[in-house]
Amino acid sequence: MKRRELIKGFAALGALTLFPNIVAMANQINKPLHFVGLGQGGTNAMAFIHKKGIEARYSCITGPYVSHLKPEMEHLFYKTSQDQHVNGIHYKKEIAITPEMKSVFSENDRYVILTGLGASVGTGLISSLLEFLQVEKKNYIAICSLPSFNEGRSKRVYAIQKINELDKLKNVLSFDQQLIAEDVEKPSIIKIFEKGNQQFFNLFKAYYPQYSDHRQFN
Repeated sequence: MKRRELIKGFAALGALTLFPNIVAMANQINKPLHFVGLGQGGTNAMAFIHKKGIEARYSCITGPYVSHLKPEMEHLFYKTSQDQHVNGIHYKKEIAITPEMKSVFSENDRYVILTGLGASVGTGLISSLLEFLQVEKKNYIAICSLPSFNEGRSKRVYAIQKINELDKLKNVLSFDQQLIAEDVEKPSIIKIFEKGNQQFFNLFKAYYPQYSDHRQFN
């Protein structure tokens, strides 16, 4: 082997040694994208993003009360347990991961978990679900919203406790619907949810900037 070719070979080997994450990052980007909505809020956000036309798989785990799902959206209806009140705070009991739920995450996808926090399926499920995904070494981000006072003060108190609990887990993004409510003229639940859905999408694009082309996704 000529000296110049030998030097090139060592240079290439050195690059792979210095930057071992390059190949791993490329593999992550090539994984299929999979949006999963938890509860009513997360399912609404999932359906909103679906309308943007992003090529992905779309699923939800929610109570049997949604009516805006499309045929191509996979759904797992979950009958929620009875809520409880402790010291005036409205709690959703922790929900265990079932085999049916695990099957939603059986593929080697890039999962984008969407959920509103407060007192829904998402609030009860999010902690155990993210712990499961970490143990299984799945690629994921979770985007969570704190509720506005319009949804009830006790739900907001619980949601803040839940988001503090999620701080120990990785790849969790969050935003506050109350700040959105303060920004909306004559705020109503519908208007706040509409703005909130856009914020779910904005945080997704911030994490995956390759989807930030506003000419295509507005």
